[in-house]
Amino acid sequence: MTRKAMWLLTSLGLILGVLHLTLTLPIYGRLSLEALWFAGSGLAVVCCTLMNVVALRSSAPPARWAVVIANLLMAGFFATAWTLMPSPQVAAGFTIFTLMAACFGPITVWQEKAAQRAASS
Repeated sequence: MTRKAMWLLTSLGLILGVLHLTLTLPIYGRLSLEALWFAGSGLAVVCCTLMNVVALRSSAPPARWAVVIANLLMAGFFATAWTLMPSPQVAAGFTIFTLMAACFGPITVWQEKAAQRAASS
């Protein structure tokens, strides 16, 4: 997948997280434990998406593998949420983070192999 597509997915993930945070008070009306959990989920999406931004700008394989794992964890979070709330935003989150994990993995493997070839030559 191209870098432009990765930036698009990252942007979509960031929009999803920011919308989640923004909608907390309109949905819940007041600050409550449920509202904080809702906002915390949006914050987790934003943080994971920002990790993807760092990984897109980094060539260090450990950073990229950490992001692959974080993306898989977020995809798992959305898959679990689907069982309780089958809705379009949950499906979108699952799709975005699954695609980002699927893209960063092969990119990281390719970079590691290229670095090994460069080091051996």
